[in-house]
Amino acid sequence: MIELVGIAAGIGIIAVVALSNQLSNDVFWQMASGQWMLAHHAVMGLDPFSYTEAHRRWITDEWGSSVALVGLSKVVGNAAYPLYAIVLGGLCLLFTSAYARALGARGGRVAAIVLLLAMGISGVLAGDRGLDFSLVWVPLELLLLTKARRDPRWLWCLPLLCVVWVNTHGSILIGLIVLGVELGWSLVPERIVGRIGGVRQSSHTGPLALAFLGSLAASCLTPYGPGLLTYDIGVSMNGQIGQYIAEWNSPNFHSLMVVLAYCVPLAVMVAVVRTKRVPVLEGTLAAGLFVEALRTQRLATYLMVVAAGLAATLPARPAWGATARRVAVAFYAVLAIALIAQPTVPAGSVSPTLPVQAFNYLEAHPGRIFTEYTWGDYSIARHRATFADGRTDLFEGNVLTEFFAVTTQTINPDPVLSAYDVSYVVWAPHTALSIFLGHDPRWRVVDRSSVALVFARR
Repeated sequence: MIELVGIAAGIGIIAVVALSNQLSNDVFWQMASGQWMLAHHAVMGLDPFSYTEAHRRWITDEWGSSVALVGLSKVVGNAAYPLYAIVLGGLCLLFTSAYARALGARGGRVAAIVLLLAMGISGVLAGDRGLDFSLVWVPLELLLLTKARRDPRWLWCLPLLCVVWVNTHGSILIGLIVLGVELGWSLVPERIVGRIGGVRQSSHTGPLALAFLGSLAASCLTPYGPGLLTYDIGVSMNGQIGQYIAEWNSPNFHSLMVVLAYCVPLAVMVAVVRTKRVPVLEGTLAAGLFVEALRTQRLATYLMVVAAGLAATLPARPAWGATARRVAVAFYAVLAIALIAQPTVPAGSVSPTLPVQAFNYLEAHPGRIFTEYTWGDYSIARHRATFADGRTDLFEGNVLTEFFAVTTQTINPDPVLSAYDVSYVVWAPHTALSIFLGHDPRWRVVDRSSVALVFARR
């Protein structure tokens, strides 16, 4: 019962965050690409949303998740945005709880794991991206591998999982790495694993090798063939993306939630090491992800899922007494009241940080627009072509270099804006570029709000 209540409370946390979230950034191009693919009954070819890369093929590695979000919106309207996050978040928690139980956790520990994970991933889920699907596939794969240590027939589910995974999010690479780590440890002699304090080593090397080859082949079953997998590999190794995009950079630890996202898994890892019985798969993944998440913070969400598995293997504590149960009931009652009391926003409402007024003005004024990177996605939603937007992988190269050179004022923006025949610049006031254009005789302000200025070429 305490596990079920914990899962329900975890889903409640995700629901509260999703219902209070306003649309911004990537969700706009996700919706636009899904609508385009459903309308044309095909995946993307040449990019239809930008004027800088309209000649370039865009491999949409999240095409399945985009189509799923748009399909859901056709059924339930704007309620699709929070529902998408709640359903996928709920599946993540259900698979994680099953994974924790397969590792031996029960009762209050499962409930605590699920609650902590829900708090850690709720903000990510509310973004309505393909990343939400990956938070379902990672614990599901770990659950299958755990069950396969006793019955290797579970391994034949992995190629099927990889087919779905590769067509919903580029994190399929993590799925293949996880399987590769399990295979690698199965090749190590058992006495060596025992000597270093390792436990839960798989003994099914042959089936694991076949499952790995099958999963690799299954990851090539996409509308782009193996090109989607190689594209994901190229993106993961692209240094320019990491240079400019915040989620690909190291964390700054200015937020308490970010600190906890790293400190809680670290504390779990230390506790497991102290037991001298470290699960080889989870221990290897947690150590690797922790180091990589310090370099690329987008991996922190996967670190939390793996840490949930580690926490499940810690030695069991004595059964709860009557007092502990009363405290738990009181805690969940207070949590339920707090969740119910949280304010919500209308489903599908746009974030007030977006330049809505500016694009309302531009509806009657055709011409190319240069706007801030985080506003480019909203520009797509308003059916205006972009210079650059949240699809960073598409713009890597000269376009991204020129965009951020103009943004940071390391070059004179006028030659770049003229070369691309830009008619309007939509930019935040009191920033370097808006101040420059405000003094540039070639530009004038034609619309003004607290969020954005619209500059028109004279």
